[in-house]
Amino acid sequence: MKLTILGGAGMRTPMLINGLFKHEDIKFEEVVLFDNDKERLEIMGHISRFIVESKDNAFKLTLTTDIREAVIGADFIYSAIRVGQEEARTMDERISLNHGVIGQETTGPGGFAMALRTIPMMLDYSKIINELAPNAWLLNFTNPAGLLAQALNTYGSHKKVIGICDAHAGIKNALGKYLKVPHTELQAGYFGLNHLGWVPNVYVNGQDRLPEIIDNYEKLASVSHIFSFFDPELIRNIKMLPNEYLYYFYYKSEALNNIRNAKETRGEQIVKLNRELLDQLIPLVKEKKMEKALEKYEKTMESRSSTYMSKETTGDEHDVHENEEAIDITFEEEGYEGLALNIIKSIVNNKQQVLTLNVPNNGAINNLRDDDVVEIPCLVNKNGYFPLNVGEVPDVSMSLIKPVKTYERLTVSAAVTGNYKEALQALAVHPLVPSYKVAKAILDDYLQVYRDYLPQFS
Repeated sequence: MKLTILGGAGMRTPMLINGLFKHEDIKFEEVVLFDNDKERLEIMGHISRFIVESKDNAFKLTLTTDIREAVIGADFIYSAIRVGQEEARTMDERISLNHGVIGQETTGPGGFAMALRTIPMMLDYSKIINELAPNAWLLNFTNPAGLLAQALNTYGSHKKVIGICDAHAGIKNALGKYLKVPHTELQAGYFGLNHLGWVPNVYVNGQDRLPEIIDNYEKLASVSHIFSFFDPELIRNIKMLPNEYLYYFYYKSEALNNIRNAKETRGEQIVKLNRELLDQLIPLVKEKKMEKALEKYEKTMESRSSTYMSKETTGDEHDVHENEEAIDITFEEEGYEGLALNIIKSIVNNKQQVLTLNVPNNGAINNLRDDDVVEIPCLVNKNGYFPLNVGEVPDVSMSLIKPVKTYERLTVSAAVTGNYKEALQALAVHPLVPSYKVAKAILDDYLQVYRDYLPQFS
């Protein structure tokens, strides 16, 4: 079985490679790392190869900058590309902030700019995949994940596509820790769009524990930082648990002020961490000091995790082990590799699982189009994925879902056609953009800065 990773020079690639060895029921003969950044691919590839060698060379690891060589004959293709790399992310976020709008890589104008650059490239890859690996499943983790899943399902040549995000797995694990139950005994409902979702129920042994959780929300927030962003009064008002990215919608002014007052945006913080890490790794890899290189890598990635959403919320680093009790329970796989491997296990081994995915709606959520990509629970097995019905959702949720979905449709179309009016409409309709005038100013700045990446707008 062949697994191809698009964006193999990404900083998180060794984490994915290491994660492959946690699953004895999945065996790969070959894993291919593809990227068009040859220098970074060599660095991440050497660290990844060191991990594979430490596991008795369980599979062949191939590095390539040739997309056709990468995907031919693949069974599964995992996409995590970043067009313009982290430096482009800093511009995405900073330009938005310059116009008084939240700068974040997936939510609002930041995600919009990233989508314009990324969608055309992923559609080109989709054609090649359909030609050379027509039976492969394309698992897309490339951000903004919802927009990319929408584009691939609407305009892509290859139709075996699943959009993935591990946010729901993180929510489920936090609830398991709080309730002291393994993930196999807990079912957390979910609906919405990528980075715009809610948990409407939490079932354990046939009983909905959500009312109890909401009544004691302060305790849940103390167990997991992803819930500490929200006031208990807000949660008791909406009577649902939010995805952490809803912080940007429920606390627009606070998030904007926190980001502005910080010395650097999240993107700038990541660039700094990555540059320092690469400067340390390059000589270590050249000198074949691989154990030390892996140690440096793991330490930096842990630091990245501890600062997740810290700039936008309190400005403090989050202690990922805060209030963690020694309880003997199992958690659902999350992170860069976890959800992808869960999907692969379900398809290869016919392991029936309910996983939250980004897929076409097809009637699952009322009052949305069938071809609207939504983030909902799906049954996954050897035949693929099957969305589970959600039905009506509360007005408090639909009041955000509708405009953001309209923004997504317009953004995808603009990215494909280069239609300036659609691009402007997309930004103007987004809830985080305060006016048409601001939307136009942001769009014009993006088109100027990224003119080399956006020939479709010429």
